[in-house]
Amino acid sequence: MEPITLDPNYSEENFGILTDDDVYLDCLLLRPKNSQDQTIKALRVWVPRHPLAKSTLITCARQEINALGKDASVAHLLFDLRGTGESEGSPRDRNFAQDISGIKAWAQERFGNITVVFLGIPDSKVGRVNLSPLRPGVTVENYYYPATVVEGEPSHPPIIYLSTFGHFGIVDDALCTALSRAGYPVYGLDPLRYLLHASSRERLTPPILWSDWRAFLRFIEEPAFVIAQPVSAGLAILLTANVDRIRGLIAIGRAQVAFRPWHIFSQDNPYAFMLARHVYNIAPRPALFVTVERGGRAEDAEELSILYQTASEPRKLVRVPQIDPSALLKMMVWLENPQ
Repeated sequence: MEPITLDPNYSEENFGILTDDDVYLDCLLLRPKNSQDQTIKALRVWVPRHPLAKSTLITCARQEINALGKDASVAHLLFDLRGTGESEGSPRDRNFAQDISGIKAWAQERFGNITVVFLGIPDSKVGRVNLSPLRPGVTVENYYYPATVVEGEPSHPPIIYLSTFGHFGIVDDALCTALSRAGYPVYGLDPLRYLLHASSRERLTPPILWSDWRAFLRFIEEPAFVIAQPVSAGLAILLTANVDRIRGLIAIGRAQVAFRPWHIFSQDNPYAFMLARHVYNIAPRPALFVTVERGGRAEDAEELSILYQTASEPRKLVRVPQIDPSALLKMMVWLENPQ
């Protein structure tokens, strides 16, 4: 197993940002060791999910920036939302749009016209945040959307919804909300946050991933389906093939690329994460492979077609114009009753 470097490639800077409504936000900037302000071309902002503080994300940011090297041009910012952690404000003040706006203004003033990417959203009208401990130092941050129960309607099994790596955003929140209102208990998460915590001491192998997710599924009362957006689709296929408490999956878009990050996944065995070696183990549970017309790539469709052909029944390969609640709910009908 490759060791994790103990000599960090970054430096850290504590400071505060004052929002337009005069709330002080406590911040931590991580930047490549050899960088200057004028050499920073992009800023990745890790957004904590209320009421969590930035301390839950420090490991993620350190892992990512350390992998880029001392001469990289991407910095990372962590901050406490108003009313949480070390930031000012009332715990009842949920005007987080002011926090985001203040960070954008600060980034523009300090670095100029750079790319600023916000990783995550601060809250949800429906989903509530949970931290599920798997083993020492490793948790799964997930957002629980309770099912809407309709009298006379049958109950549905739970769904684990995986956004694409690093980007659980407004669209993901809306999809999870729609699924929960249709009667499915939903556990939404950005897999990257888990992966970066899990790989902080050693790079991950398939058995480590399977063990972690068996532990996570013990927090859910019954076996769950998995819906995975592009990139996360690869992780979902690997997990579903080898974790019995996953009922089946919907894999959307790119898959094999999930295991490319060398600082997260062990590269000792180049075949260990090859999905074609695992996908046939999903049966007799159902697998639905989805290509998307809007924004999809021909290579993604070809990759999923090959995985579909390698998988065993019950299986289905579909092409949809876009991923919206209606499309997902139709897929769930087949997943619960594959024919």
